[in-house]
Amino acid sequence: MSYRNQFIYQVFVRNYSQEGTFKAVEKDLGRIQALGADIVYLMPVQPIGVKARKGTYGSPYAIQNYTGISEDLGTLADLKDLIDATHKHGMKIILDIVFHHTARDHHWVVEHPEFYYFDENGRLKNKVGDWWDIADLNFDVPLVHEKLIDVLLYWLDLGLDGFRFDVPSLIPLDFLLEAKEAMRRKNPDVFLLGESVDSNYIDYLRYHGYGCLSDSECFQVFDALYEYDTRIPFAGYLLHENDLETFRQALRAQERIYPIDYVKARNVENHDNHRIRYYTQDYAKSLQWIAYCFFSKGIAFIQYGMETGTDHLPDLFEKDPVDWSKLDPEIVGWIQGLAKMKKDPIFAQNKGYKIVSHVEDVLHFEYENEERIVVGILNVGNETGVMNVSLPDGSYPHLITSKPIHINHGSIALSDRPILFQVPKERK
Repeated sequence: MSYRNQFIYQVFVRNYSQEGTFKAVEKDLGRIQALGADIVYLMPVQPIGVKARKGTYGSPYAIQNYTGISEDLGTLADLKDLIDATHKHGMKIILDIVFHHTARDHHWVVEHPEFYYFDENGRLKNKVGDWWDIADLNFDVPLVHEKLIDVLLYWLDLGLDGFRFDVPSLIPLDFLLEAKEAMRRKNPDVFLLGESVDSNYIDYLRYHGYGCLSDSECFQVFDALYEYDTRIPFAGYLLHENDLETFRQALRAQERIYPIDYVKARNVENHDNHRIRYYTQDYAKSLQWIAYCFFSKGIAFIQYGMETGTDHLPDLFEKDPVDWSKLDPEIVGWIQGLAKMKKDPIFAQNKGYKIVSHVEDVLHFEYENEERIVVGILNVGNETGVMNVSLPDGSYPHLITSKPIHINHGSIALSDRPILFQVPKERK
């Protein structure tokens, strides 16, 4: 099965539940599996630095010990149980890996000061950015490569199926390629997800003389990348700073500049960005964007708690658990239906995909093969009335609800719910 047929479910253990433990996540694996998830992605689980800590708990991205376990989450044995249980539920499990920097009280600061950057007064400094709780690693030191690859192999030996790399665009390509080769030797099927960065950040870093990998370079290493290359027009549309066509054009550009089998992790929210409901403040619009995560070409990516319809993004530095009592049955039903739909091989093919423009604020995707055209019409603007489409007249069952969708005289009635159907092609 192609990664384009799959679905990643992101979990921050601390704020996933009131308990904030591996055991609590393990108890909920049946629900995650029932959503249709294929890959469970755990944000960092290692001990968090105390020095210059942000907030009460600190950032999980300020890691004090790469092979340790944060005690509040449980034990190493608990994590192993979670890994085993995830596999028994038929899902893979990957871990966030943070190699651009460590906490300022990581044990390497004392043991291997040559791994870091210091100013003329002997104080830790970063190459770029005012992240006061972390210290950048110096990849010009060969031992840094060796130590970090050992970390990856340690976690793979515990049974993990892969990693989500934090800001790999800031990590030298030679190291990433070296690490990939070592991981593939250990596990040829290891899944690698990269958090590539938005174009403004690439421009900024390169202007100031710092290395920053493009997505095209990152695709030499990773199976899937974040879609931050379209983040600016996406957020711009939600904030009324640009029109939807600007976003459509950014999506089309991906088809032209990346390898034919490229995979983007389609997400409209994650731990770094507001909930989609925060932007839309509208239930129906949010549902349309959830459908976007599954219907646009790529691997679907959902953040824990999206199923509740909340507009609140859990705090990264404090205890701020999701209120699971507010699970929304309709959102859950849509995610389940979309995940099942996503298994259709047509979503993985390297041909027959197009994004159709309209005057209306509607995202219209089509996948075509010799037998059919699979159509997704996502009314992200809550438009009303009818819209012209270049599809044959007829009545077609909705791919999820089975309700009839009618095309009459080249027009289709818009809806406040995603319109998903397929049109059989006439045999010649």
